[in-house]
Amino acid sequence: MSKTIIEFKNVSKTYADTDTTVLKDISFELEEGKFYTLLGASGSGKSTILNIIAGLLDATDGDVILDNKRINDLPANKRNVHTIFQSYALFPNMNVFDNVAFALKIKGVDKKERSITKLSGGQKQRVAIARAIIDRPKVLLLDESLSALDMKLRKDMQYELRELQQSLGITFIFVTHDQEEALAMSDWVFIM
Repeated sequence: MSKTIIEFKNVSKTYADTDTTVLKDISFELEEGKFYTLLGASGSGKSTILNIIAGLLDATDGDVILDNKRINDLPANKRNVHTIFQSYALFPNMNVFDNVAFALKIKGVDKKERSITKLSGGQKQRVAIARAIIDRPKVLLLDESLSALDMKLRKDMQYELRELQQSLGITFIFVTHDQEEALAMSDWVFIM
């Protein structure tokens, strides 16, 4: 039997400023080492779930469990979770090496020179992925991370992500509105 890595227990999220409830009493368990996809239209709560797991948003109610520990009050930088966004979220003032080694920066790794601004979209996304997995997080969150790429590169990256997930055994949670993409990569697809 596989180990549970993420658990939502009756999680709700209401934005106080607009009184909009995005998630209501959501409960699920995700097993370690699987590739999950949250599939749904814009506004269905997919990114909200990722942001709660990452610690970028707080749940209004309920408990979020990571690796058998309640993490509701744990700051984002203390969670063994990394996020890859659609926009790459690379640091433009850092070269490729520094972007990849960001998680390991305090270890004093030597620098190599290469400008982030000269990279293609696919190259930037690969740097973002490398940076996210360099320190082997328990969970990798991918929020529409392939949507800015052209179709051929997107297909190539789908294959690369699946291969990477299987070889590292890291739990991936991928958000998309593309049904074909979800089915091509995932062990489990949750429709929202």
